[in-house]
Amino acid sequence: MKAHSHFRRVLWAVAAGVAITAGAAQAGQSVTVEKNHMVRVALRGSAGSVIVGNPDIADVNVVDSHTIYIIGKGFGSSAVTVTDAAGRSLFDGEVVVTGAQRGAITVYRGAKASSVVCSNVCISADDAASAGVASGAASGDGAPVSAPIAMNAG
Repeated sequence: MKAHSHFRRVLWAVAAGVAITAGAAQAGQSVTVEKNHMVRVALRGSAGSVIVGNPDIADVNVVDSHTIYIIGKGFGSSAVTVTDAAGRSLFDGEVVVTGAQRGAITVYRGAKASSVVCSNVCISADDAASAGVASGAASGDGAPVSAPIAMNAG
């Protein structure tokens, strides 16, 4: 009978350890998202509050109580925390907002590197979301360029 009681205590301790580990599964996560894009995060409980450390870097849209979308607004990183109604953490992580990964190239003028995003034309990655023209970094003289850089696929 004592062995059965000891086994039961060990089983409860293991179950409690698994529950604590599962509860911290989304704690300390790092999420990478491109600027002006979003990434879906499924929550294991119902969201009560959403806190964004730097709203100039990232934003969060709550789709339903178990689903959020993290949106990259500016380059850099920001903390994002989602808690349930009781204040327990459902998501606690760092959001890193990067430049475009697809269609991006790096142009070197001397030692200075500039990122440009290309489809039919190339524009500066910094200006891709705003004016739609290449920046002076791509032209090399510090003045804005009046038209994007033309690219030929060939």
